[in-house]
Amino acid sequence: MLLLRKAEEGFIDARAPQVLPGRGGEWLPLKYSSAPEFVEVLYVRLRRGREPRVAVVDSLDALKFNLKIPPEDFQVEKLLLEMAEATGSSMVLVSEGMRESRLEYIVDCVATLGRKLVDGFLVREIVVEKVRGKRIGFPSRLFTLRNGRFTVLEPKQHVMPEVAEPPPVKEVRGDVIPTTIDELDRVLGGVRRGQVVALEVGEDVGVDYRWLTVPLFLNAVRQDYTVFIIPSGGYSWINVKKSFQPFEERVQSVRTHVHTIQFAERKGEEAGNVHVVKGEDPDKDLEGIKEVISTRAGVRGSVDFIATDILEYVYGGEEMLNIVSRLVIALRRLQHSVILVMKHGQSGVSNLLHMADVHFKMENVNGVTMVQGKNPSTMLYALTVDDSEEYIKTKLIPVE
Repeated sequence: MLLLRKAEEGFIDARAPQVLPGRGGEWLPLKYSSAPEFVEVLYVRLRRGREPRVAVVDSLDALKFNLKIPPEDFQVEKLLLEMAEATGSSMVLVSEGMRESRLEYIVDCVATLGRKLVDGFLVREIVVEKVRGKRIGFPSRLFTLRNGRFTVLEPKQHVMPEVAEPPPVKEVRGDVIPTTIDELDRVLGGVRRGQVVALEVGEDVGVDYRWLTVPLFLNAVRQDYTVFIIPSGGYSWINVKKSFQPFEERVQSVRTHVHTIQFAERKGEEAGNVHVVKGEDPDKDLEGIKEVISTRAGVRGSVDFIATDILEYVYGGEEMLNIVSRLVIALRRLQHSVILVMKHGQSGVSNLLHMADVHFKMENVNGVTMVQGKNPSTMLYALTVDDSEEYIKTKLIPVE
């Protein structure tokens, strides 16, 4: 099949005896019985077309089969390439299978489309094998065919801007707090009170999980919920503050409704909404954490973020599981929503997952942060951040 896009005529389907233009309503004949005839018809159409002229032959194998040309015969390819040069057009030739071909030596670019399994993630990948006269800096990209469109997913590190407008408020209905992330709210409905959500964060994802949690927290505090955060290892209350700082001008309640529980050696580091835990006695520290959360939670309740890697670092793996399980039980009784974050390489991850009602996994694949629900099971998503509108918005693009 050959697909030729023209501004006024749409597509040509070379499998059919005639084509339907994009406007006008009349059918146009497209008849051929040999390779020269086929190329001649295409040549005329390209010459009449507006720039840029691009023809996509999908696929060469099907075209040769219809013309009864042996696979090893390259007369069609040579004619197409000569015609592209004569008309100043670009030509994309699609070939099925992975076999090597002499055609690779005469084209300007060779790319392979495929799928691969990466740590349980089935992704689509385009690998650039050759580009004439240019260095291939990043040969592999992920892509999706969502809605019938070929969309390349560019590797990108999403950085919090200095100032940002938060997404519009989505009202709490009953005991469900919307995340304001459309795909998550479609799958989950939101995060329920008394529910435990586990985020399993893979290697090289970094803090991209913030783009899933911060929108939820912003929506919660604007509706008088309190947020308690036990930050991940290597992060402090200062990093927590920076995560919310871009939105403080518009969402002033983050200054009063967001609390950080910080492990520190000196009590003097406690100030305002920062609550210090020394990390010396697991039982005393657990009671201190429970007291902070229970006494400072708002009337509507709270959303509690627990980074389990810092608890493992401070107390060890076995004691971390003990503390988290007891804390989760206590918070469920208070009908708090709990976000558990576990990092790549942590011990006892399977035991932590047993405590969760919802399990999402995040992984870095070819520089793109991928998200997939394990419970409930969902399709694979690419995490992106859209700031093209008046507000900044987390989007999950289905990878299909």
